[in-house]
Amino acid sequence: MLHAAHRRPDMPRPAVAPGQAGFSAVRSHGSLPQLVAEAAAIHGPAPAFAGREGGTTYAALGAVLARYARYAEAEGVGRGDTVALLTGAGERHVLWLGFALAGARVALVDPGLAGPRLARVLTAVGARLIVADPERAEAIRDLPALMPEMPAVRWHGPGADFARIDLEAAEYEAGPLAGPDRAGPDDPALVACSGNRGGAPTLETANHRQILAWAQGASLGLRRAGEVCPAAFRDLAEVCGALLRGDAAMPGAAPAGALC
Repeated sequence: MLHAAHRRPDMPRPAVAPGQAGFSAVRSHGSLPQLVAEAAAIHGPAPAFAGREGGTTYAALGAVLARYARYAEAEGVGRGDTVALLTGAGERHVLWLGFALAGARVALVDPGLAGPRLARVLTAVGARLIVADPERAEAIRDLPALMPEMPAVRWHGPGADFARIDLEAAEYEAGPLAGPDRAGPDDPALVACSGNRGGAPTLETANHRQILAWAQGASLGLRRAGEVCPAAFRDLAEVCGALLRGDAAMPGAAPAGALC
């Protein structure tokens, strides 16, 4: 869940009431990563994320999203590929937006999973690339013996001496993206494990149209958006909703407990 959102006084909240129009009352074209990237260009020096480390501006957020998207395109990761994230909640938002901007589907994997359960989830989602916190090194080390095909692995953040995706992506500071239409509204955007049935992971999925609607609903304070959005994606939708408003978001903690 979103821990907090600090509303900017110069950004009035749109007055849209739930009704027959529902979510059609808000902008429906483009994908959520594209709209967040546009918001980053508009709100520039304003804080996008508030946190213990002093926060991140919209300009910095937009630059990071573009770097991850260029990195994904350079590595051939895009539409039809799944990137599995085993990271903290704050990193998940930026990584998902960047990879989704390049057209890839992102799997939100419980960072507390290990051993056969982690292997089953990664196999079920069809991960091509794993992005993990260095603290997950021991769990990642055991995967080759547990999976039919081991995905590529990149680490995120301090603690890793090599294959750090944040440093590799920094090399893609400039240059155009291949195109904003890499993924369509009905293409898969997110997948997460919501349970375990008979030893097989139960997957929750969302396409770009759905996650955009949930985030836009959250940006307008529509209660229905929170009711229909699956719990696995709610924090991401609420954070992106705050970003669409131009507010400063503070992501909540990563989901607790290994469900799969």
